[in-house]
Amino acid sequence: MRPYFIGIFISLTLVLSFAACERKASAPTQNGDLKRYELKGKIVEVDKEKKRVKVEHEEIKGFMAAMTMWFAVKDDANFGKAEVGDQLVATLVYNSADNRSWLEALNVTKAAKP
Repeated sequence: MRPYFIGIFISLTLVLSFAACERKASAPTQNGDLKRYELKGKIVEVDKEKKRVKVEHEEIKGFMAAMTMWFAVKDDANFGKAEVGDQLVATLVYNSADNRSWLEALNVTKAAKP
């Protein structure tokens, strides 16, 4: 009977050792959780001085109902080309740590009629 208990002891020791080595979740970054969503809509106002656009956007699945609101645009070369009436697709980035959001990768899909 003694070898049976030794086998159980070794098995339990190995299982507990592997459980102790389980990968721990990393500490949250200073920026918090950044979540990205696809945003589609129409530009209704452009504020070039504050580098932001007011967009009448569609529902953002899993995040926000359709509405019209201002969005900051971060480091985007296409911002200078954005005009009122343009249809756009962009990436909405939401930082849960400070409850801020902004647009990246702004692309005009249909230019406003002249």
